[in-house]
Amino acid sequence: TEKLMFSGYFMDLWNLFQPKLSEPAIATNHNKQALLSFWYNVCVDCPENVRLVVQNPVVTKNIAFNYILADHDDQEVVLFNRGMLPAYYGILRMCCEQSPTFTRQLASHQNIQWAFKNLTPHASQYPGAVEELFNLMQLFVAQRADMREEELEDVKQFKKTTISCYLRCLDGRSCWTTLISAFRVLLENDEDRLLVVFNRGLILMTESFNTLHMMYHEATACHVTGDLVELLSIFLSVLKATRPYLQRKDVKQALIQWQERIDFAHKLLTLLNSYSPPELRNACLDVLKELVLLSPHDFLHTLVPFLQHNHCTYHHSNIPMSFGPYLPCRENIKLMGAKNNIRPPRPELNMCLLPSMVESSKGKDEVYDRMLLDYFLSYHQFIHLLCRVAINCEKFTDTLVKLSVLIAYEGLPLHLALFPKLWTELCQSQSVLAKTCVKLLCEDPAFSEYIKCILMDERTFLNNNMAYSFLTCFLHKVQVLSGPSCSNLIGVLVTNLLSEQSSLQPELAAHRLELSKTSGLLNADLRALVLLLSVQPPQVVDPALCPALQELLGRCRVCVQQRSALELEAKDHKAKAEDEGATPVKRRRVSSDDDRAGDAAASLCVASTSSSSSSSSSALPPCGEPKPDHQEALTPTSTSDTETRDSSSLIDPGTEQDPPSPDPAPASTGNLDSSPKEEKMEASSSSSSSFSSSSSLLQETEPAFVQAEETEPPRHVTQASEEEEAEQREGRRGEAASASLEEVKEEKEADSKTGGSSAPPLSEDAAFPSALGLSVRRLQSNVPAVKSYGKPEGLKMLFPKRVPDFNSLPHFRVPQIYYNGDEDLKSFNCVKGLCETVHWSHLKAAEKSGFSGYAKYYAIC
Repeated sequence: TEKLMFSGYFMDLWNLFQPKLSEPAIATNHNKQALLSFWYNVCVDCPENVRLVVQNPVVTKNIAFNYILADHDDQEVVLFNRGMLPAYYGILRMCCEQSPTFTRQLASHQNIQWAFKNLTPHASQYPGAVEELFNLMQLFVAQRADMREEELEDVKQFKKTTISCYLRCLDGRSCWTTLISAFRVLLENDEDRLLVVFNRGLILMTESFNTLHMMYHEATACHVTGDLVELLSIFLSVLKATRPYLQRKDVKQALIQWQERIDFAHKLLTLLNSYSPPELRNACLDVLKELVLLSPHDFLHTLVPFLQHNHCTYHHSNIPMSFGPYLPCRENIKLMGAKNNIRPPRPELNMCLLPSMVESSKGKDEVYDRMLLDYFLSYHQFIHLLCRVAINCEKFTDTLVKLSVLIAYEGLPLHLALFPKLWTELCQSQSVLAKTCVKLLCEDPAFSEYIKCILMDERTFLNNNMAYSFLTCFLHKVQVLSGPSCSNLIGVLVTNLLSEQSSLQPELAAHRLELSKTSGLLNADLRALVLLLSVQPPQVVDPALCPALQELLGRCRVCVQQRSALELEAKDHKAKAEDEGATPVKRRRVSSDDDRAGDAAASLCVASTSSSSSSSSSALPPCGEPKPDHQEALTPTSTSDTETRDSSSLIDPGTEQDPPSPDPAPASTGNLDSSPKEEKMEASSSSSSSFSSSSSLLQETEPAFVQAEETEPPRHVTQASEEEEAEQREGRRGEAASASLEEVKEEKEADSKTGGSSAPPLSEDAAFPSALGLSVRRLQSNVPAVKSYGKPEGLKMLFPKRVPDFNSLPHFRVPQIYYNGDEDLKSFNCVKGLCETVHWSHLKAAEKSGFSGYAKYYAIC
């Protein structure tokens, strides 16, 4: 109410201010300061008094004229301006907030451009006035939906004028604060950012970065981390806007003039250590990725040797490593936030992960695992990008191969699939560059250590389908383990499998977490054993292994059967709800763990007794195309280009996140380790199509480490009194699997229409037994296997609907042990089994163990 009393005296105040106070050239007019302070306070929270200004054309025309002396060396003038200018520019800001017309008029006034040029670079002397000026700048560039075309053109012209003004007048070495604040407001689209590039803006920002980099390491009392992060974010936006226009001559010329780019990249690398907070490390890596994509030849030539030398130095020398507060540590997690002011002793690149630095293996401490991944993932993605860009540019040198292997070896505790994915694609490529790179890789001693470390210490990494496919491609190409070492490892794995299998409890199926961990360990050991058997067959096989595998396979089938029953129950439940026209009660979605435990316990008992009867009907599923592990989705999406697997242009360098692979179509092949010959074989097989169809159903529910694996269709395990009934069930299994697949697809389509609220969810661990059963069948195919005279035509011989009568085959002769090299290995890999054969005595040992039918079946194949 008191502020409204001002309206009657507004013209009196204006007549005092204009021209008696605003025009005289008086450096420190305290009467003007007092009048502006009063005027400002009267207008705050009182739009009626602000309206008195914007509705008076005389006032709006002359209020921008005000004499201001910008003498930054005279302390008396500085103190006067520090008190007077915030009130003056505050009045202008409130008028702009209320009147778009006044905003456009003021934005084009010459005194506003004078203020941006002469006052904003001195934010430390006039903090209040500079804040109000940047608030005015935001109002000047704001765009409304109802703006006319000429108004939009005015906004565009204001930004162009102001950006050019700053690029001409600012000193990047001292005015980084003004530069950051102005560009944060003015750079709204690619046109604005390209204007920065054309007017030497990259050089100006590099000068600011150099000053901040020096202060970050030398001036311990200055906290410039936030300024560094903001400046790098502006750098990133400008570089991203430049990349689509690289073919333009003016863009190329501007980048050529930016001669400091190599030194800038090296300084970015020196900020990658455990003393830098995560937001600073990630900002540096994002800018480095854009630099590599902008000028790949320059940065591949300079950065790769520097990076490779840095990592080799830490591996092969006794130089002590200094650890900062941001290195993941289980003991000092709570103390990390309190040490953010610690500086490194010198600028250094230190993103090396030595085995001695890892405090816990993956899977034992989830919090520590997540911290380790967050710390190293972005750096490993940067190295991965260097490799992809080098392939496109055909600059994949021996130094880069060594760097790639070294980084992959360091990253093994993280279980990243970047390295396996890249080199599996190169192994499949027919280009000369790819073959040369694969040869260099296999000759590198660190690569043998990498594979050896997976088999010896990081076997759970084999649960990642990409890592497993990678080893199937490369394990036979390098000498990893000597004969005795390989035999010893096989013996250890067999002993572990027998121990784990014998210790399994029927109640385990009721505990999802326990089942998940146990299944993961068993599946990893089984895959490792299959890989080792594919390169070196054992002289002696433990007779207890085959029965144990059969019992384990039976338990896996029971879990698959239980999941199939849950799916069928969900379908019936949904059909009943649709018939009744009502939404099911939410509590029906939650299944009882006690009920599941009881069912699982009973089912596991049945599986144990029926494993022998179902052994003869087990078949090897065809392999599908593995999908990338879900960890690759953690890649930051700072680029948006897609990746291609064409051998002529293998990888698009714009990829930072691997795109999701399309789901393999039923009855189609395309596995990473299958040859064209194998694809024709799979296409001609009638039984393989049914297995592909059923396996695509199980892919949708399997977790990350078993995703894209082909599994058997759900089967009911029962006691058969006669062998003919078992054979009939084997013949009907393919039809039942196809029918089950169609039913579940229809159920999922209906579920997507209704929002999926009525179907009870499956347990999270339901898919682990499926993959585990697949690994068991793979291993079985490697233990008792021989090769007959004459190769089978297609896969029909490997997937008979009926097991032929062994005695009905005339002139059957048992061959000696054979190994035909890579071709036989690839053919057998096509069905994920029969990687190599062993002596006939192994079959005899299997027959003595009551496993004669299984041995005869593989002898026939």
